[in-house]
Amino acid sequence: MTRKNGNSNNLAAERAFASGQAIAELVDTPAPGPSAPPCEEHSPLPLRHFRLQSHPFADNVNPEFFFRTEAHEEAFLRMKQCAEDDVALGLTTAISGTGKTLLTQILLQDLDPRRYKTILILVYPGMTRMALLREIFTELQIEPEPRARLSVYSMISAIHGEIIRLHRRGVKLVIIIDEVHFLHSDSLHILRTLSNIEIPERKLVTLLLFGEETLLQRMEQPTYRSLLSRIFERVTLRALNRDEVEQYIKFRCLMVGGGPSLFSPEVFDRIYELSLGIPREINRICQNALMRAARKGLIRVDASVVD
Repeated sequence: MTRKNGNSNNLAAERAFASGQAIAELVDTPAPGPSAPPCEEHSPLPLRHFRLQSHPFADNVNPEFFFRTEAHEEAFLRMKQCAEDDVALGLTTAISGTGKTLLTQILLQDLDPRRYKTILILVYPGMTRMALLREIFTELQIEPEPRARLSVYSMISAIHGEIIRLHRRGVKLVIIIDEVHFLHSDSLHILRTLSNIEIPERKLVTLLLFGEETLLQRMEQPTYRSLLSRIFERVTLRALNRDEVEQYIKFRCLMVGGGPSLFSPEVFDRIYELSLGIPREINRICQNALMRAARKGLIRVDASVVD
């Protein structure tokens, strides 16, 4: 991880992230200096008011803010293991907002480029088979032959050829598919076809699928049986429990130099109740609370600004 300049709390947070130290130990350690977080008076802007280096609850998928709950750590390790153990298909499902997309970014960043050619495909509603294959073509930088008429068969054949070329160089292709629940049946079966290329010793490509829980309900239908039977590893991401919500908030504050006392202890029950433990909702609630606290000139976020 790239280190950033910051106070000792921020550096400690990054070291904990890198080493796997239990976050509970870090966030429960009293911050050095004054008991109240430092503030800049009369500023309505949270960054200036609380002297933060960046927004701790911004609506983005920054891998530096990956909070390793037990469920997220298990999903990450099991999906990574799919690539390392030559598993053809792995699937992670979860309700919206629990961190699937962030997990794809962590995998994209973590898989060794000397061993893996890792590409990420973001599916959109109504994506056709041809559109899916074109995205894979683009990510693999496959140039179609001049004036050649592309078909599903010719594109699959070209992708298989690229997989073989990578294998001969000692590199394995890993295709991460995010929002896979948007794919129709024919597109999902394209993924099954792509996963079939192998040599006697092992599979030559791993596809890691990430989607909402509704996908599993669809796969119970007979038309998906052949695909479901090939998914060797299945993981479900759950929402955060109450203690994880508190640690998640403190962790994000520490990562931007805010210290674990930026949010008053009494607010965590309310944030858990409002968010149901969904990280995206936690971010929205906390971002709004920080803005209200700054406008009111509070030294920390308390229950008066959480709703």
